[in-house]
Amino acid sequence: MTQPSTARGGGFSGWLVRGLSRLMLLLVVFAAGALAMHFGMHAGEHADLQARQSQVESLQAELARAQADLAARRSEAEVQAGTQRVLQDKNAELQQELGRTRDQLAFYEQLIPPGPAGAVAVRAFDIQADGEFLRYRVLLTRNAAPQAEPFKGRMRFVANGRSHGKAVKIELNPPVASATGEAAASSAPGADPLALVFDQFQRSTGVLQQVPDLTIESVRLEILEGDTVRAAQDAALNRAVPGRAGVLP
Repeated sequence: MTQPSTARGGGFSGWLVRGLSRLMLLLVVFAAGALAMHFGMHAGEHADLQARQSQVESLQAELARAQADLAARRSEAEVQAGTQRVLQDKNAELQQELGRTRDQLAFYEQLIPPGPAGAVAVRAFDIQADGEFLRYRVLLTRNAAPQAEPFKGRMRFVANGRSHGKAVKIELNPPVASATGEAAASSAPGADPLALVFDQFQRSTGVLQQVPDLTIESVRLEILEGDTVRAAQDAALNRAVPGRAGVLP
């Protein structure tokens, strides 16, 4: 009598185990499918995110290169602007120097005496009494080509005045070396202080010795080439201003 009950109990238990096993298998399959679906859905998003990140990094690198190129071009533009300013300043300076040179050239061209080539002219001649000496200042010009031989000559000073009540003309000479240290220092030993060697312009200053008992009214300057007088000019004798001895006007 007890065997059928036992058989029924064992069959129910087996059926329950088999049912639970099938249920667990279905749950596992469902979970696996859900996981596969989840990862499948987000795999595309992850790949798209990586692609976008790569694109952003590429754009950032391109932007950095563009910024570096812009900075280089700005630096080059600043250097060019600085160079241009320097060149503009230099050009303005050269233009001013050219203007001054043209003015000086026009001035010196006015000084060149008219006449045949080689003509010499006395452009300025001042002479001033200073104690027992006479101080002179002379400016000479010559109409000569740039390649012409220099003019070689000598100055001669002739005083017009009165001595012992008589009108006289006396040649004036530089003082001897022992007469004044200044006169000695003005020329090298043995050199003629009145000698001239120049091309187109010559400025000369020096000292002449006064002649005792001679009242000078004027002095004539003669420019000699050998024994020939090439130019001459007279100048009235100026008296030195007290406290300014030796200073020519």
